[in-house]
Amino acid sequence: MADNQEQQGLVYTNRNSLMNRFYPLVKLAWVFVIAIGLFIYKSPISGAVMFVSVLLLAMVAGKIPFRQILGSSKIILMLGILLMVFHFFADPGEPLLKLGPLTITDNGLYQGPIFFFRLSVVVLASFVLIWTTDTRDLMVSLTKVGVPYRGAFAVFLALRFLPLIQREVDAVRAAHSIRGKSTSSGLGHRFKLWQRYIFTILINGLRKAETTATSLECRAFGLYQTRTYVKDIHFNPWDLALIVLTVVLSTGLIIIERIP
Repeated sequence: MADNQEQQGLVYTNRNSLMNRFYPLVKLAWVFVIAIGLFIYKSPISGAVMFVSVLLLAMVAGKIPFRQILGSSKIILMLGILLMVFHFFADPGEPLLKLGPLTITDNGLYQGPIFFFRLSVVVLASFVLIWTTDTRDLMVSLTKVGVPYRGAFAVFLALRFLPLIQREVDAVRAAHSIRGKSTSSGLGHRFKLWQRYIFTILINGLRKAETTATSLECRAFGLYQTRTYVKDIHFNPWDLALIVLTVVLSTGLIIIERIP
C-alpha cells in the first residue's frame, strides 16, 4: 500500500523515460513557455490542443499512468471547472440562457474554457516537472547557471515538502476515519474537518521547518561561498528540442488563431 501511495502523489519517480532524461532547467523553461503561450491564446481550441499535447507527453514521454495524473489533478480540474462556470455568468455579452437571476452570455461561454485551460494546463505541466525531475538535480542545475546554492536549496526544500504535506493530509484523513469522523457527511461537518486538517498540517509544517533549520545550522550550511555535490548533472544540447517543439506548436496555434 505504501508503494501505491508513493506512486499516486506528487513524488519524483525515475521511470527511465524520455522526460526523466531531459535537463531539469530545460523542463523548467518548458513550463514557462507553456504558461506564456496560454496567456497569449485567444481561442479555447488552442488551450485544448495544448492540454492534449501535455497530457500525451506526460503519458508517452514521461510514462506517467493516467490514473496518477487524474488522482493528483482532480482538485485543480474542479477549480478550473468552477472558474469556467463563473465566467459563463460574469463575462458581459449577449444573453443566451437565464437561470433565475443569473444569465449565461455568449462571451462567457467563449471565455470560460480559455480560463479553464490556462489553469489546468499550467498545473499539469508543473506536475509533469515534479514527477520527472529529481529535486537534487534541479538544485545542482540552478547552481550551474549562477544561482547561489542557498537559493537553489530553498527551491529544493519547497519541492521536497510537497509530498510530505500530501502525506500529512492522508494521515489526518485516516486518523479521522478511524475515529468515526467520516468525510461523507454534510457540508458543515466537512468544513469543520478541513479546518482541523489545515490546523494540523500547519503545526506539523512549522515543526518540520524548525527541524530543518536546526539541521542546516548543525551542518554549518551557508558557511562557504561554494558547495560541492556528490552527484553531478550535465546538459545535453539535444534537450532543447523539448522547448523548440513547444515554441513551434505555440507559434502555430497563435498564427492559426489570427487567420481570418
